[in-house]
Amino acid sequence: MKKTLCSWFCILPLFLGLVPTGVSSAPSEASTTQPCPLEGIEILGGSFKLLKDGQFLEYVCPSGYYPYPVKVRSCKPWGSWSTLQTRNKKIVKKAECKAIQCPGPEDFENGDFWPRKRFYNISDQIFFQCYDGYTLRGSDNRICQSSGRWDGFTAICDAGVGHCRDPGIPIGTRKAGRQYRLEDSVTYHCGQGLTLQGSQRRTCMEDGSWSGTEPSCQDSFMYDTSEEVFAAFISSLTEMVEGADAEDGHSPGEQQKRKIVLDPSGSMNMYLVLDASDSIGKNNFTGAKKCFTSLIEKVASYGVKPRYAVVTYATEAKAVVRLSDERSSDADWVTQQLEKIQYKDHESKSGTNTKRALTLLYEMMIAQESSKNDYNWNQTRHVIVLMTDGNYNMGGDPVAAIEQIREFLDIGRNRRNPREDYLDVYVFGIGPLVDQEKINALASKKDGEKHVFKVKDMEDLERVFSLMIDESKTLGLCGIAWGHQKSGHYERQPWHVTINVIRSTGKEACKGAVVSEYFLLTAAHCFNVDDQAHSIKVDAGGMKNREVDAVYFHPDYDINRKKAEGIPEFYDYDIALVKLKKKFIFSKDLRPICLPCTEATTRALRLPTTTTCQQQEKELLPEKNVKALFVFQDKNLIQKEVYIKNGEMKENCERDALKAQGYEKVKQVSDVVTPRFLCTGGTEPNVDPNTCKGDSGGPLIIHKKSRFIQVGVISWGVVDVCKNPKRLAPSHARDFHINLFQVLPWLQEKLKDEDLGFL
Repeated sequence: MKKTLCSWFCILPLFLGLVPTGVSSAPSEASTTQPCPLEGIEILGGSFKLLKDGQFLEYVCPSGYYPYPVKVRSCKPWGSWSTLQTRNKKIVKKAECKAIQCPGPEDFENGDFWPRKRFYNISDQIFFQCYDGYTLRGSDNRICQSSGRWDGFTAICDAGVGHCRDPGIPIGTRKAGRQYRLEDSVTYHCGQGLTLQGSQRRTCMEDGSWSGTEPSCQDSFMYDTSEEVFAAFISSLTEMVEGADAEDGHSPGEQQKRKIVLDPSGSMNMYLVLDASDSIGKNNFTGAKKCFTSLIEKVASYGVKPRYAVVTYATEAKAVVRLSDERSSDADWVTQQLEKIQYKDHESKSGTNTKRALTLLYEMMIAQESSKNDYNWNQTRHVIVLMTDGNYNMGGDPVAAIEQIREFLDIGRNRRNPREDYLDVYVFGIGPLVDQEKINALASKKDGEKHVFKVKDMEDLERVFSLMIDESKTLGLCGIAWGHQKSGHYERQPWHVTINVIRSTGKEACKGAVVSEYFLLTAAHCFNVDDQAHSIKVDAGGMKNREVDAVYFHPDYDINRKKAEGIPEFYDYDIALVKLKKKFIFSKDLRPICLPCTEATTRALRLPTTTTCQQQEKELLPEKNVKALFVFQDKNLIQKEVYIKNGEMKENCERDALKAQGYEKVKQVSDVVTPRFLCTGGTEPNVDPNTCKGDSGGPLIIHKKSRFIQVGVISWGVVDVCKNPKRLAPSHARDFHINLFQVLPWLQEKLKDEDLGFL
C-alpha cells in the first residue's frame, strides 16, 4: 500500500522563557540584593505581575490590547527598572495598553488594494484586485484577526510567466527581486521593530518551487493561538506518520517524494529536547513533559515506531533516552523515562547551553550511523522537537550545531538532491519573553510548511496537545493508507471493498470504497432493480460476506432513459450507496477514504477551517490535467496513475466517448457525457492505464499531501482493454467517472447521520 510521506511533521517545540532577549538566563545575585521599587510602574489600562522573585515584571493587558512600548521590564543591579523605550529608541514615561492592529501592506505588485491604511483595526477587511492580464492567487479579501494577523492567504497577482510562480509579498513585508527564473532569488524585509519569521531569502528551484518558507513580520505581541498551532501541528503530524512509499509516477532519475518505511528497522528518529534552565521554571518544565508524552502517544496511535532520543539541558545536557537504547522504539518505555526526569535535575547548574544539547544529538547520530545496526540510515528521517525560549548564555550560537547536523546528513549540499525531506527541526516558543529571531533561526524552513510556533503560555500549549489527543480517533481519520510497496503491489488499500451480487445467472462483482462506519460508495449500474439486499455481500478489511441492509441509488439515475433516442445505456448519475447491517470496526486494514467538501478533507489538505466546498474543488480539481489514481485488482491491489482531463484536453477526452460500442449513432457528445463526469485515458500528456469491467464502482482518487481523497466513482469506459491479454489500448480508450462534487446534495442527505462534517 502506498503513501507519500509528506513533509515530516509540523511538530513541536519551544518553551516558556522568563528572560527577555539579550538577558542572561542565569540568576544574578546583584539583582536580588537591591530590589526595584514598585511605585510609578503601573500601566494605563492594564496591570503587571512580578516574575522570578522581582527580577522582572510583565505587563498584562485585556484581550484585544497589548503593552506599549514593552511587555517586560528587568530590574537592574543598581535597583531601578529598565527604561520604557520604543522601537525608534524614544523614551516613554508611562506604559499603556494599546489596541492590537494588523499591519498594512508595504507593497503590492500588479494590482491594487483598498482601503489603504498603515494599520487596520480588528475585524477590518482589506480587498485585493489584479490588473488586466494578471490572475489572482490567494485570498481576494482578508480580515484582521484578534492576534494581529490577517486570515486567509497572501494575495498574488501572477502573469504566469517565469520558471517559478510569483512568490508574492506577504502583508507587512517588502520584497526585493522581480525575476522568477531558475536560481533567481527574492529577499524579504520587515519594518522597524518587527521580526521576520520564515525565510528572508528564497530561491527559484528546478522543480518550480521556492526554497524555504513564506516569511511573515511578527510584532512582539503576536502569538499563535492554540487552534492555529493545533491545525498546523496535526496536519503536519498526520502527514508525517501516515505515509509510506508513495508512487508518484516519476522516472527513477527524478527526485523522489519523501517516503517513510514503517518497519522495525526504524526509518524515523525523533529527538525530543527540553530546556530545563533557570529561565524556564518548574511549572513550564512539567507542562512540557506532558506535551511530549502526548506526542509520543499520538505517534504510537498511528502504529508507527520511531527511535526516540530524549535530552534535557541547562548548563549541561543529559541524555534521558538515547537512540542506541534497546527500547528506544518502545513508546511506553520512553514515556516512563520521560516521566522520571525532574526540573531539579539541573538546578545546581541552571545556565542555558542550547548548543551543547543539539551537539549531543549530533553525537548520537554519528554513533548510530557508525554502529551499522541501521541498514536504512540514508533513508532515515530525523525530527528534532525543541522546547525553549530561544535565549542562551553558554556554549555559543546553537545554529552552528544545526549546521553540523545538516552537513552530517548531507542536507542541502547537492542542489539536485538536497535531501531536505530528511531533517525537520520544530521549535515552540512560549511565554512573554521568547526571542523570535533566535527560535526562527533554529527552525526548518520549507515551502508550505510551518516549523516554528510562538505560544502565549504553557496552558495554551497543553491545550494544543489535549486537543490533539481528544480529536485523535486515529482509526477514523480518513484517507490514511498503511503498509508499503512491494514491486508495484500494495499490501493494503484500507477503504477498498469488493461487492458481490448473487443472481441466478451467476455472481457479478464490482468495487467500492468505505466512506463511513455503515456506508460504502459504488456505481449504481452494479445492481439490477430485482437485486435483493440479502443477495449482496461485501468483502472488506479481510472479512468476507458482510451483510447488506440496503442499497440507495441516486434518484436521477436511469440507465434506460435514452433508449428511445438510440442510446442503449445512459450512465448519468451512476452512483449508489450501500449500507451494511453491522457497522465497520476500523483498523489499520480498514478505514474510510476522504470525501470532498468535508471537514476531514479540509484538515487532510491543511487548509484553513474556513475553507469552502468551492475552494476544496479548486484545490483538488483545478483547471488543468490533474494526476489521480484508481486501484486495479489482479492477484494484488495495484494503484494505477491517470490524469483527469480537466483543462484544455477535456473536450477531446469527452469526444472519444462517441467511439464506444453502441454509441455509433450518437451525434452530440453532450447526449452521453454530462457535466457529472470526469474523463481519464488517452496517450497525452502520458499514456493512461484504463479501467476494466470489474473495476466499476471503485474510487477515482486524488493523492495529495499524503492523504487519499475520492473525487469520482468509476462508471464506464469506451474500450474494455482487459479483453486484450496484453491490455493494449488505442488512443481513444477513455474512462468516465461520476464527479462527486456534482452529486454532493444527495451524498449529504444520505450520509447526514454519519458525522462526516459536510461543509
